[in-house]
Amino acid sequence: MSIVSLKQLHHLPVETESGNRLGRVVDIELDVEAHLVNAYLVSPSRLVQPLIQSTLRIHRSQVVAITPTKLVVHDSVRPIGSEVQRGRPSLPKDVAPALPARSG
Repeated sequence: MSIVSLKQLHHLPVETESGNRLGRVVDIELDVEAHLVNAYLVSPSRLVQPLIQSTLRIHRSQVVAITPTKLVVHDSVRPIGSEVQRGRPSLPKDVAPALPARSG
């Protein structure tokens, strides 16, 4: 069993399976009834910031692996707006977008 502390998780780099950097973990959402991480909140990297400026919300089902050095998500996870046409997101139907985090 591998264990990663909350301190290690904070600011952990997030990338896709193919190595595209999405950003860094800045927070998590917990399901307090089930004692499970529900989602990871990710601050976008500089490469992604022109496309999306709010925090990304990546559901636990989109995570492939967590190591002490990075959090890896499916290649299909892309920020909404990563393929922008006339200011609107245009994602293929099979892509699972990383949603902007809920406020509040």
